[in-house]
Order: sequence, then structure tokens, then C-alpha cells
Amino acid sequence: MNKLPLLHKNAYLTIVVKDNAIWSHLAYVDYNSEVQYILSDYTDISHLRRRLDDPIFFQGFWNEYFTLLQKTFGWEFMETLDKNLNRVMEFKDENYGLSGIKVLVDDNQDFLVNIFHSITQYSHDIAVRVMDKPHMRKMIGKFAEKLGYRNLLYIDLDIDSFQIYRVDRENKNKRDNKLPIQYKYEEISQQWSSEIAVIDSIKNKKLRAFLAADIDSQQLQNSWANLILHPVDVLLDQNLLDILRSFTTVQLLSLFTDNRSKLTEMGEGNTLIILGGKIPRLLGKKMTLLTVIDGLELYGHFDVAWDNDCKVLAYAISTSEGIGSSDIVIGKNDVLSGITKVLIPELKSKRAVNKVIFSGSIDSQDFNREKILLLGDTFEMVDIDNKINKVIFEGKFEENVYIPSLENKKVEFISSPMGTKYDNLLIDSRLRPIIYGTDSYKNKLKINKWLNAN
Repeated sequence: MNKLPLLHKNAYLTIVVKDNAIWSHLAYVDYNSEVQYILSDYTDISHLRRRLDDPIFFQGFWNEYFTLLQKTFGWEFMETLDKNLNRVMEFKDENYGLSGIKVLVDDNQDFLVNIFHSITQYSHDIAVRVMDKPHMRKMIGKFAEKLGYRNLLYIDLDIDSFQIYRVDRENKNKRDNKLPIQYKYEEISQQWSSEIAVIDSIKNKKLRAFLAADIDSQQLQNSWANLILHPVDVLLDQNLLDILRSFTTVQLLSLFTDNRSKLTEMGEGNTLIILGGKIPRLLGKKMTLLTVIDGLELYGHFDVAWDNDCKVLAYAISTSEGIGSSDIVIGKNDVLSGITKVLIPELKSKRAVNKVIFSGSIDSQDFNREKILLLGDTFEMVDIDNKINKVIFEGKFEENVYIPSLENKKVEFISSPMGTKYDNLLIDSRLRPIIYGTDSYKNKLKINKWLNAN
């Protein structure tokens, strides 16, 4: 396929299949008219997973799926040549045709081979790729270059699979004094072989140390088994939320303990952590951050982005390649949701508890200056109100904390609709080391304090 010029009117569809779900993102750009957007659709196929190994089922599935997708998007892009073969309609204009379709299938997806072959049988025009280790290395390496981060981690947290991909652009292999030819990559993985194995994993004795829910072992196992066997997209049961938080913390702590050398220096600045997978969608931002910080024992300061709808998986490579992209030229802000700036200082002593440890301000032409004062031993999230103009954040930690990764303990950043957009600031000033209670009641008091601080 020819490389696309920057000001090319274009439309492209990328589909991500992972964790028994289908995420479809149709990107349209017209730079001459300054129009660009992404149409998105989510389809849960977990209730069909018992049939994903049936080739006959798949013969009709993709035909029905693409027919409904065209109606959902209000966009014509497939035509049938005969009953067994379909063609992607050539892109003509907005709402008609595409320059291409690509399907990315997670290498942990059930019945991957069946999905792969069934799509190619449905249409020879659709490119199918597997999101395996080489693909993820390419994605995080290019995306780190595009965004300018030294370290970039993609942490994919599905209930039956935990995967961490990391690139460090400062550790480079050099040859003959030429430019660096390779960055340092790390992969960490924890996977369960079956639903039964995931259900049994809840019997880990370490889980009780993190639980805040006051439930007996039988209720714990029954609730967990029900969640695994009957997946949901929204989790309202507070006990199940607490079980999932505890489970995730234990698994991340185990991964960190076994792979400590691969997860060093993440809090020393110039690091972006992208959180994807089903668990962050179920837990929400603040609880997910609490879980990841405690599970991976994070410190210092770093940025966190959220890939709840798989847009990063779908278009990070295209965004990174820019005008060199072979599918579509799309901006990073169309792919990345708002970023959370995370600051984790260490209190110098218990005397800093409930004392002011940080003061700052948020300023913009869109609203009056907002002053911020934060106390020690809290877990506070501050929302940043992005409207039209830039938002300027300035702040400084007091002398009663220790955060060596920040020069002069100052925090300064700009949130811009056209640049890097920050939606939140999280300051975790809890007294270290983090000690969960000796029973669920003490854990409940602590977690309620942390999560309901603001």
C-alpha cells in the first residue's frame, strides 16, 4: 500500500479482538477541512465463547457482525461479491468506503486460529495480525519515541492474564559508534490455563491480607467463581470489587517480586504507564491506581494513560509513524485519553502525617485560579478542568517529604487540548511502608480513607 500524504482525506477501520470482546474503531481524517474523529463500537462475545471453536458458526458470524457495524456507524464499507466472499468498498468520501480494514487478535484470545481463518475466509481484503511479543515491542518502542518518554510500559490486566511490556530507550545497543539500533525490552506475564485455574487462584492465602470485605471463604469462592463464569462489563457489587482489587494486588506483587530487576527506575521521571485490559475498566481510575501502586511498589513520579477502549492497541503504531503510516495518519490525542500525573513522595517521619506536605495552584484563562493544599498520609486525586485554553499547574512539596526524582521538589506541567492533556493529578503521600491491616475491618477503614479522600 502506498504511503499516505499528510493532508489526505481517508478512513480506516481497525478491529481489536481480545478477552472475548471485539473493539472496532473507524478513524476518519480530512486535514484540509480540519476534521478528524474515531467512531467506536464494543461487542461482548464472552457469551459465545463456547461456540468459538465451531467453524460453521463463524461462517455467518462475521457477515452479521459487519452488516450491523455498518448500520451502527452509518457507514457503507462492505459489499458481497457472492455468498461466500466479501470486498471492502474503495474509499470515496465520508460515510462511504474505507482505505482498508485491519483486525488485531490478541495472542491469548481463545480459539485464535479459528478467528484468524474465519476472517480471511470472509474477505481476502481484510488484513489480520496477531498481537504477539514482536508486535507489542514494535508498538511500545515507536509510541515511546513519538511521545518522548524514556520508559513506556503497557500493562494489560485481564482477569485471566496479566502482561507487562516495557521499553527503556536509554539502554541502547550501539554498533560502530552509529545511532542506537535497539532499545531494551522486557516482558512479564502471568496466565491461567483455564477458567478452573482462575477460580482456584482465589484460594491464595495472601489474598486475605488485602481484603476489606468481611466474607467467609465459601462466599468468597462462590462470588469469585460467579464473576469468572458470568463476566460483566460493570461491577456494582462492593464485595466483588474488593475481591478483584485484592486479587489484582496479590498477582502484581507476585510478578514484581519475581521480576524486580525488570521493573526498576519506573518512578524516576520521564515514564509513561499505559493501563489496559478489563480490570481497570471494572475497578475505575482511583482504585486501579491504588492497586497498581501497591502491587508494583511504585514510587517517585510518572504519567499514567488509560486504554479502556483499546484505541492505543488499535492505532498507536499508526500515530507513531505519522506521514509514514501505511493505513491512516491520526493524532496522538485521538488515541490517548487524558493522562493522570502521579506523584508518590516519602514522608520523612510520622510527624508529617496530617500536616501540609504539598501546595500548588491550577490556572487557566477559562476559570479562576484554584489553590491546592494536600496533607501527609493521604491518597488524593485532583481533577483538571480542561476546556478551551491551556491549564497551567504549579506546585511544590514541603521539606517534610522526600522525592529525589523531582528537582527542588517542584511540580510544573501544562495541560493542553492540542498538546499533552492531563485529566487528573494523583498524590499518594501514604506513610511507607504500606501496611494493610491484620483483619478485614482494619483494611476497610484504611481503604475507605484512601479512596474517599476527596
